[in-house]
Amino acid sequence: MELVDILKPIEADMQKVELQLRDAARAEFGPLALVIESIIESGGKRMRPAATLLAGRMFPQRDDNLLKLAVSVELLHMATLIHDDLLDKAATRRGSATINSKWDSKSTVLAGDYVWAKAAKIAAEVGNTKVLGIFADTIMVIVEGEIKQDYTGSSSNPNRDEYYTRIYAKTASLFEGALRSAAVLGNASDAHINALGMYGRKLGTAFQIIDDVLDFVGTPAEVGKPVGSDLRQGIVTLPAIIYYEKHPKHPVIASIAVKNGHSTLELEEVIEDIRTSPEMTAARQEAQELVREAQRALEALPKTKYRQTLHQLADYVVERKK
Repeated sequence: MELVDILKPIEADMQKVELQLRDAARAEFGPLALVIESIIESGGKRMRPAATLLAGRMFPQRDDNLLKLAVSVELLHMATLIHDDLLDKAATRRGSATINSKWDSKSTVLAGDYVWAKAAKIAAEVGNTKVLGIFADTIMVIVEGEIKQDYTGSSSNPNRDEYYTRIYAKTASLFEGALRSAAVLGNASDAHINALGMYGRKLGTAFQIIDDVLDFVGTPAEVGKPVGSDLRQGIVTLPAIIYYEKHPKHPVIASIAVKNGHSTLELEEVIEDIRTSPEMTAARQEAQELVREAQRALEALPKTKYRQTLHQLADYVVERKK
């Protein structure tokens, strides 16, 4: 099933989120407004605001506050993309030029900070201190994860625990925080808040694993970057880690992890070896198990069409091709 079909129950809400995102792109300085607009118009799946809306719709609450929360979540995600692209020195994202390919590092950081501040301002407008606390905690987790990766990198052989810690900070923490916030806004019980938080954490982790799988098996047109892009940058993701576990004496993967020397030809060969190996299936299976755990967490929640849509959304995460 296509994502647009899965999200039919919140189609009108998603259209309002899109309009509010474009309104949020306004800035007094014209060039800044243009780059924010370019990020918004580049699209993306809008998975985070969609999940936020679905979680919030399970409980009675004000429409305007739930929409503001969904918009702030997507803006926070966009701010992290601006900073990510700068740290990774990425020239393109989804086939479009990144801000850091046009501006210097200082201006790019400030643009990301501006979008971050815009997200925080909109989140504050819902007037809920618990939501603001979750928002702040999520930002701290994301930033600490980026700093840790930037300063420490990998100093040992590819490590599964390090990988899961990193993708929680990078991706899963925002899903978890967004869904917990939506439940808090609806005055949900602690049991329901925790269930949605667990769903978000498992869903976000699975989402990132599939992103890492597609980095190897997707086409450049589908994923918007070269095949094996992460490994080329020295980032060892789950498919490479599982491959390394099966081939512990492989010289190139370990050398990439600790940033030792290796030739371009060796790198191309190991990307192809991983891409065509059974370990790609094993990585997908880990994501599928996480999705099943996410779906089991939903069983604690009211049985509504929104819960069913979250269930379908989890299936989509592991079935997607881009």
